[in-house]
Amino acid sequence: MTFDYPKLVGNLSEEERIRFYELFANNLTVNVRGIWFDDNLSDTQKVENMRWLNEIMAGVVQKSAALRSGRHSYSEEESWEGINHCVSQSPEIDKSVEWTIKASYERCIH
Repeated sequence: MTFDYPKLVGNLSEEERIRFYELFANNLTVNVRGIWFDDNLSDTQKVENMRWLNEIMAGVVQKSAALRSGRHSYSEEESWEGINHCVSQSPEIDKSVEWTIKASYERCIH
């Protein structure tokens, strides 16, 4: 992925970051639906891809909640590392996760 997540997301204001993570979580659900209805994937591939998208979603929701409540949370660099770990476990989701991040960011700043 070419998106400079730690820098770009880290430079957002607190409200923009909250909005980014909310959009990111919502867009991940769109990706899950896309996988579910992809006839080119086997059931095993679908489950594996949805599993790792779910792991990303869990981190995104935790981050959003932590930002909203003002609790200390992990850095954008740590978030990025977690996302990349999940993508490395299921490389087929790489493009859809990258699209999700970029779309969420663009919508957040406009």
